[in-house]
Amino acid sequence: MGFMDRMKALGQKITGQEPEPETLPQQLLRQVDEATTMTWRQRAIGFGITFGLGILFSFLSLMFLWTLQVTKFAVLYSIGSVLSMGSTMFLMGPGKQCKNMVQPHRALATFVYLASIAGTLAVAFTIGSAILVIFLLIIQFMAMIWYCVTYIPGGQEFMKRMVFRS
Repeated sequence: MGFMDRMKALGQKITGQEPEPETLPQQLLRQVDEATTMTWRQRAIGFGITFGLGILFSFLSLMFLWTLQVTKFAVLYSIGSVLSMGSTMFLMGPGKQCKNMVQPHRALATFVYLASIAGTLAVAFTIGSAILVIFLLIIQFMAMIWYCVTYIPGGQEFMKRMVFRS
């Protein structure tokens, strides 16, 4: 139970109000957050290891690109990308990360990012077209950058100005 939840419960005890029943999604998010409670040191270590593995997988995938083993390249790069993005769950918790990913100013970037990962893997496993896989990876990379920029105040406007200079 977080600080704000405890303060709300204390206020309800003092005033004699009955607590509001939790909805099913609220219960699930609370249970996930409680199950993943870690110290800040554990979170930092988890973030560092997961992010490092993500970068390692992404770089290792390049050797398969040079040998035109498209499926192996796409799988390793996509795993690396997911690990890098997922590493932030250690810093803010999985529930908050999922809520942040669907906020209005991030929802499109999240959708494009996840769809491009799925598309990359689907093309790699079915068609095997190197050009199409690389095209989808470029989209994946750009969506990840746009998603990351949404966490920087004014970042989206800055990127728009940089890309669409008049």
